[in-house]
Amino acid sequence: MTLPPSQDPGLAATDLQAILDSSSDCIKVLDLDAHLLSMNAGGMAVMEIEDFSVCEHALWPTFWEGVAREQVEHALEAARAGHTTTFEGPAQTFAGTPKWWEVRVSPLRDPDGGITRLLAISRDITARKVAEQQLQEIQQLLSDRAQTLEVRVSQQERALDAFVRFTTQVASITDLEELAMAAGDIIKDAVGGATSGLYLIRGQTAFPLAFSRNTPPAVRVARQTGVPLSMPLAAEAVQARRTVFAQGEDGRVQSVGYASALSITPYFSGQRPYALFAAGTGRPEWTAQEQAIIESVGRGLGLALERAEQTRQLQERTASLDAFVAFTEAAGVAVDGLVLARQAELVLRATLDQVSVAVYELEDGLWKARIWSGDIQPEVIAAIQQGIPQDAPNFAEAAQSGTGVFVDGWKAEDDLAPSASNYGAVAIIPTQGGPTPQLFTVGTLAARAWTPREQAIIRAVGGALTLALKRTELARQLLLQRDALDRRTQELMAANEELEAFTYSASHDLRTPVRHVMGFADLARRALDQQQPEKVVRSLGIIQQGAARMEQLIDGMLMLSRAGRQDYHPRMVALEPLLTQAQRDAELDFPAQTIEVTLPTPVMVWGDATLLQQVMTNLINNAVKYSSGRDVSEVTVHVSDTDAEWVITVQDNGVGFDPRYAGKLFGIFQRLHTHDAFPGIGVGLATVRRIVLKHGGRVFADSVDGQGATFGVALPKPPEA
Repeated sequence: MTLPPSQDPGLAATDLQAILDSSSDCIKVLDLDAHLLSMNAGGMAVMEIEDFSVCEHALWPTFWEGVAREQVEHALEAARAGHTTTFEGPAQTFAGTPKWWEVRVSPLRDPDGGITRLLAISRDITARKVAEQQLQEIQQLLSDRAQTLEVRVSQQERALDAFVRFTTQVASITDLEELAMAAGDIIKDAVGGATSGLYLIRGQTAFPLAFSRNTPPAVRVARQTGVPLSMPLAAEAVQARRTVFAQGEDGRVQSVGYASALSITPYFSGQRPYALFAAGTGRPEWTAQEQAIIESVGRGLGLALERAEQTRQLQERTASLDAFVAFTEAAGVAVDGLVLARQAELVLRATLDQVSVAVYELEDGLWKARIWSGDIQPEVIAAIQQGIPQDAPNFAEAAQSGTGVFVDGWKAEDDLAPSASNYGAVAIIPTQGGPTPQLFTVGTLAARAWTPREQAIIRAVGGALTLALKRTELARQLLLQRDALDRRTQELMAANEELEAFTYSASHDLRTPVRHVMGFADLARRALDQQQPEKVVRSLGIIQQGAARMEQLIDGMLMLSRAGRQDYHPRMVALEPLLTQAQRDAELDFPAQTIEVTLPTPVMVWGDATLLQQVMTNLINNAVKYSSGRDVSEVTVHVSDTDAEWVITVQDNGVGFDPRYAGKLFGIFQRLHTHDAFPGIGVGLATVRRIVLKHGGRVFADSVDGQGATFGVALPKPPEA
C-alpha cells in the first residue's frame, strides 16, 4: 500500500511504508464504497496474493460469505459513520485457503476531519481458533472419560492392588523366570487359582520359559512343544498388541484340555513380538474384575520385563564400551590396516573366552586370511590362507549386509571350510573404510550360540576397527589431496612465470628477428632498385637467419606448451632405460663430440615415463652442449633415495655458470651464454621444470663458473611407497 507523506519530519513516508510492509497483518485502504485501493506487502503474503492488480478496486465485502459478510457490512457502515468496529470471522485467502480473521475497520479523516477513506486491518487468528476448538473437544473428551472412569473405578481398585503387589515384589528382580513366577503367584491369588506361564518367541513359535507354581504337570508337558503364533488367540494378541481373552468353547478348543477361559498378553521389542504371558482357568468365563486384574498384572510384568531388558542392554553396552575403549587405547595412532586388525584381535581374545579371530581381505574373488589367532590349528590356517570363495553364503551375506552376521550352530561345510568344523558359532563383521574390503571373523569353541553380551562386544570392536580404518583412509586421502594441491599450485606458479616470460619474449626475443627481417627487407628492396645484387643477397641471408631464429623461438614455446598439456599417467618407472635413451639422443645431436656418461645403479622412480624421458633427454643434452668445448664430455648421473623423494643430479665438466644466476636458468628463453658460443633458445630447462612441477617435485642447479655444472630434479614418492 502507498501512504501520503508523513507529517512527522523525523519519520519519512518511506519509513512508514517499510513498517507497514513488514507487518504480517493485512492492512487495506478502501474507498467509501469499500473498493480496495491499496494493501501492504505483508498483507499480500498472508492473503496469498502475488500481484495486487488482480484484486485492485474489487469490493472488499465480496471476500466474505454468510454471517461474516453481514459483520463486514455492519463494520463498514459504522466506519462511514465515524466509528471503529472489531469482529472475528472466517474467510478464504485469494488462493482459497480457509482462515479465521480478527478484523478492525476504522474511518480515515482528512485534515478538516472529514471521512475520506476506510482502513481495514485483518489479523490471521486461525491458529488460535483451531487451538480453541481442540481445547473444547479435549474438554468434552475428558468429561466423557471421567464418567467412564467413575463406572470402572471400583473394579480397577483390585487390579491396581494386584499391580502394586506385583511391582513391589519384583522391584529388584531382573531374572525372567523369577518375574514370571511372581506374576503367576499374583494371578493365582487374585483370580481364583488361575494358572499362567511366560513364553519366549523363537521364529513362529513361543516356547515356555516358566510356569506358575500351581500349573499341573500334564499342562507343563503338553506345552513344551510351544504355542504357535498362528493359534487364533495368540495371533489376535500379536495383531492387537494388547491382552486378549477367549471363553467357553473357544477357550477350551485352544487350551490343552485344562482351561476353558484363556488370556494372552504379548510383549514387543520395537515392532517385533518377543514374549507371551498366558493365563487360564477351568471356569468357562472371565469376569470383568478378573480381566482387569490380568491386564494390570500383565502391564506390570511388561514393565518389569522392560526393566530387565534395559538392565541387560546396559550391561551389554558397558561391556561393549569397555571393549571399544580397550581397542582405542591399544590402537593408538596406528595407520596400518592389518596392525589395527591385530589390535582388535588381541582385545577380543582378552575380553571373551575361547574365541579365535581371523581377518580376511578380498583378493581375486577369494576371502584370504591376512592375520589369525595363535590358537588356530595349522590345517585351518592353511585353508583360510588359500581363501574362501567370495560367494560362500555367510561371508557373502556379511559383506552385503554392511552390519555383519552372527551364525549360531555354524556348519563349516556351508562356507566351504570343513577344516574349521569344531567351531560352534561364528561372527562375520565387515570393516568398512579401508582401501581393501575386509571381514573381521570370530569363532567360538565353547558354545553353539552367541549371547547378547558377546554379540555387543564383537560389534563394538568391529565398529571401532571400522572407525579406525576410516580415519586411516581419510588421512591417506587428505595427504593425496594435499600433494595434488601442491602440484597444482606449483604448476599455476610456473604457468604464471611462463606467461610473464612469454610476454617478455613477445616484446623482445620475437621482436628482434622481426625488426631484422623488416629492416633488411627494406635494404634488399633499395639494393634491388639500385641494381646491387651482392647487397640483395646479403640482406636476404640476414632475413633468412631472422626468420629461422623466429621459427626456433615459436617452436620452443610450442614445445613448452605441449609439455604442460600432456596427459600425466604416473607409475613405477625404471630410470636406467630413460637415461640410456637420453645418452643415445645426445650422441645423435652431437655426433662430433666424445661423450662419456656414468649411470647410477638401477632404480625405480614414480612418474610418467614419457614425460620423464623428456626430462632426462634435456638434462643430458644440456650437459653435453655446455661441455662440448672439452675433448670429452664427462656426464655423471647420481640418484639418492630418501624417505620422501628421489633426487636425480646430472653433473658435467663444462663451462659452468655464475651461481648468482642459477634461478634464471629454468625460465623460458633465459640464457647465460651467447647464441654464437652455445646454440639454443633456452627452452629445454624450462621444459624440465614444467614436467617436474607436474610431478609435484622441484628443480635446482649449482656451479662454479668455469668448473662444470650440476642440474638436479627431485621426484616425490607416492604416499603408499
